[in-house]
Amino acid sequence: MSKKIKPHESSTKLIFSTIFLVGKYLGLGWIIITPTIIFTFGGNFLDNMLNLGYLMTLMGLMIGLIIGIIGTVRILKS
Repeated sequence: MSKKIKPHESSTKLIFSTIFLVGKYLGLGWIIITPTIIFTFGGNFLDNMLNLGYLMTLMGLMIGLIIGIIGTVRILKS
């Protein structure tokens, strides 16, 4: 026996699934930018402490971007 779904229940499920998808894709920007900023500032801090020029800042930027891209790909695949 199949369970009958009332019209307002199906529209409510549609609204919640739409909100979930919108939230998922709006969060992608934060997933990319947060590790990028954190690792860049961390690299800048290490550059100032160790007097290495911009080496650690650039490494932090690259590591942050890689982590952000990996996180984005994982979310898009799920």
